[in-house]
Amino acid sequence: MQMRVHELHPTLIHAPLALLPSTVVVDLTAALTGNQKLDTAARTLWWTTAASGLMAGLAGMAASQEVKADRHTRDMMFLHGLGNVVIVLSAFGVAAWRTAHRSSLVSSLLGLGSFAFATYTGWLGGEMVYSHGVGVKELTMKDAELDQLSPPLASRQAPVRILRDAVKGLGWLLGRARRVFSGDEQLDPSAFGVVAVEQRLTQQSQATPGDVRSELRPV
Repeated sequence: MQMRVHELHPTLIHAPLALLPSTVVVDLTAALTGNQKLDTAARTLWWTTAASGLMAGLAGMAASQEVKADRHTRDMMFLHGLGNVVIVLSAFGVAAWRTAHRSSLVSSLLGLGSFAFATYTGWLGGEMVYSHGVGVKELTMKDAELDQLSPPLASRQAPVRILRDAVKGLGWLLGRARRVFSGDEQLDPSAFGVVAVEQRLTQQSQATPGDVRSELRPV
């Protein structure tokens, strides 16, 4: 089994997702107790979280150029990427501020807000993969196309491809953001994921008791 370049992002993303809530807990505890060791640990964790988020983000920008997506999932990918850029920049901002300041409720609350937002952007990423098959090789790309878009991670061309596609992905993200915020383009409302949730809740509410019993009946 060989890993492809576009599969680097889902491999790296677990680090910042685990570090961010851990950092918030340590930072908040330091703010409430005034413990110097916890304060120092939180300061280090903020930089570690920001750095891991940057690495995962760069891999994600590269992956955006290495997978196939339709209009709906491309809009969802844009929201996922833009949200994560905001989170990473916020993490670096807090890390820089914490370099010269002790932990406080302000930095802890900013971290908590970032984690809540990361939960949403992470859910969007899961929707793209598990509901729409983005990046799933057998569903979206044939072998020849896969080799062209996303070479093996251990190949010679992988480092250059990651760097090139990360730059292209950042350009696409910023260019799309400019057009969306200027009103030149509109996003598909369903890309926010709200419609999908409403549809699932509606389907569940419309299920008859017999349907529910059949789903619960042991096989």
